[in-house]
Amino acid sequence: MRGAGGPPGPQSRGAIPRRQSTRAWIAGISVTPLLTIPYAPASAADCTVSDYRTQAHTREAALVEAGGLAASGQHADARAVYLWVLARAKDDPEALFGLARVDSWGGCWKFSQEEYLQVLAAHPEDADVRAGFVDLLTWSGRLEEAQQVLGAGLAIDPKAPSLLARAARFALWKGDAQRAEDLATAAERADPADPELRELRDRLFVGESRLTARVDVYPSAYPSIYSLGAQGLQRVGRFELTAGAQVVDRIGGGYGPIVDGRYPLGVVYHPALGWTVGGELAFGAPANAIPRWTIREFVVAPLGGRFDTSMSYDLWLFDSGEHVHLFDPGIGVELPKEIRLDLRAWIAAVTIPSGTRQVVGAGGIQVGWAVAPRVDLSATATYGVEIEPTGALTQLQLLDYAGPAGGVSADWRISRHVGLKLSVGYQHLRDDAGQTLSIESVELGVYDRW
Repeated sequence: MRGAGGPPGPQSRGAIPRRQSTRAWIAGISVTPLLTIPYAPASAADCTVSDYRTQAHTREAALVEAGGLAASGQHADARAVYLWVLARAKDDPEALFGLARVDSWGGCWKFSQEEYLQVLAAHPEDADVRAGFVDLLTWSGRLEEAQQVLGAGLAIDPKAPSLLARAARFALWKGDAQRAEDLATAAERADPADPELRELRDRLFVGESRLTARVDVYPSAYPSIYSLGAQGLQRVGRFELTAGAQVVDRIGGGYGPIVDGRYPLGVVYHPALGWTVGGELAFGAPANAIPRWTIREFVVAPLGGRFDTSMSYDLWLFDSGEHVHLFDPGIGVELPKEIRLDLRAWIAAVTIPSGTRQVVGAGGIQVGWAVAPRVDLSATATYGVEIEPTGALTQLQLLDYAGPAGGVSADWRISRHVGLKLSVGYQHLRDDAGQTLSIESVELGVYDRW
């Protein structure tokens, strides 16, 4: 059932307090982020009905008019037209379905649930209505109920594309990428003209190989860093296995060429919906200017609503005796218009062979935006001192420097299986004596997915 249409004259209904759903954040920890649990598009509950007067003279024309208003975000006007239809036929299923969708988008979840249940009582076999009700339950954080309603719908119509798409998302949130891909493929085959189903399938994969090239340009007194890396990921059940190799070359600064190799191995596990735990062990050989060993552990957990939290811990051990403890707490939130906001901190305790310890840190923000079906943009801004394994030799010499840094990146999936990612960054650092230095970075990556 696909509804569209509303009434003349102002009406009002009490606003329902907005709540949101759970969400798992894997970006920046796993090689590739999983799809997130969607959120209702409205920024606050809005259950108003405008004084919009429909020009339609028939039920069919009114439903089309209401559907257009709803699609353009004019929810109060769309409600008016749907209620105009319902004033003439109180049990009209398409008008009730359209009104339920508009109310769910506006955060009016009590009204929406009543409307969905009324339609489903008369038409329990309607897959589109049931899929909308699943979305409502998901957005309001009632995930177990959403899965029960979804399972009942698939028992009635196991090939319904709208229900298969919801089942694919739930499978992925539970960490079963292969089942998610199979369900999304079946949904797309059932309705190949639906752009939302194509977009869902585009984002799903069970394996990835990636090649990256990066350059960090330091002032002439320090060596610039050039690196080439290869990494692979394979998802098996609820596990993700990663392996890689990276060659790092430092040139300039009076040091001569310094070549290092780094070889990380990682495993990620999804114990429950919204949860992720994992770790990575990396070995350096040769390890002239990077840690011989790096160990990383992390966890991502839902906080309720549209919020989630993460924490990671790194230990770096150098042949020359230095060691670093690095803590990285973060909190994230989903915002309307496909925007993701993350707040993070980096706290590093660095110990050198003499026993001297120095604690440095940084804080920052990252904004991600799914600007188009195959294009994701992100921007970061930080302040403080950040260090990473591949730049450790130079960065440990600059612990007395702090300052602002920023970067932007674009991820373009050229096709379902092949994509490019370009990132550029800039740091402007200053020490207590007022000396400054600037660092520019560029990274280009290409990936293949299956």
